[in-house]
This record gives sequence, structure tokens and C-alpha cells, in this order.
Amino acid sequence: MIKLQNDKLGERLASVEVEIKNQDSRISKLEGNHELLYRLTVVSEQQQEMNKHQQIQLNRMDKTFNNININLTKLNMSQVELQDDVKGIGKRVDSIEEDLKLESAKDSLSISDTIKQYLHWWIFIPTTIVGALLLKWLGL
Repeated sequence: MIKLQNDKLGERLASVEVEIKNQDSRISKLEGNHELLYRLTVVSEQQQEMNKHQQIQLNRMDKTFNNININLTKLNMSQVELQDDVKGIGKRVDSIEEDLKLESAKDSLSISDTIKQYLHWWIFIPTTIVGALLLKWLGL
């Protein structure tokens, strides 16, 4: 019986030794994982800092893009106003050109207009002179 108990104790001791070896390898793995976990924590903290800086830069870029958008809108509006001003100036120039054409037309001498304007005088004065001479000759 003692031998049976010793055999059982031997088997149990062997299984405990195997279990201890398994525990040792698990502890070694856990220690390796602990080092890896520490490195991951450091990397995670660094990543969080980088994300904060990146967010600040993104906010600055957003403000810059908004300012660029506002400036482009103002530039576009001033361009439209400038085009309207140019159209207005063009209309004024066209009006001035028309006025100049009319004035030029007034200043030019037209023979037909002059003849029409003074034709009745050219007929009336010689007719009057001939009539007066005829009346004088007739003694009237």
C-alpha cells in the first residue's frame, strides 16, 4: 500500500513538475507581453500627442481655408462690380460717340440742305429786283 501511495505520489509529483514548467513558460510569455504592453502604451501616448498637434494644424488649415473662401468671394464680388462699372462706362462712351456723330453731322456743310434753306431767297430777291425794274420801266 505504501508502494502504491509512493507511486501515486511520484505521479502526482511528476504532474506538478510538468505543471510548474508550463507555468514558467506562461510567466515568461506574460513577462514578454508586459514589455510589449509597455511599448504599446508609450507608442499610444506618442500617437495621442501627434493627434493633438494634427488637430491643431487641421483647425488652423480650416481657418485659413475659410479666410481664402471669404477673400475669393470678395474678389468675385468686386470683379462683378468692376464688370458692371465697365459696362456703364461703355454705355457712356457709346452715348458720347453718338453725340459726337450728331454734332459732326451738324458741323458738316450739306449743299442740298444749304440750297433748300436759301432757295426761296435766291428766287425771291432776283424776282423782286426784276419786278421793281419792270415797274420802273413801266413807270408805275
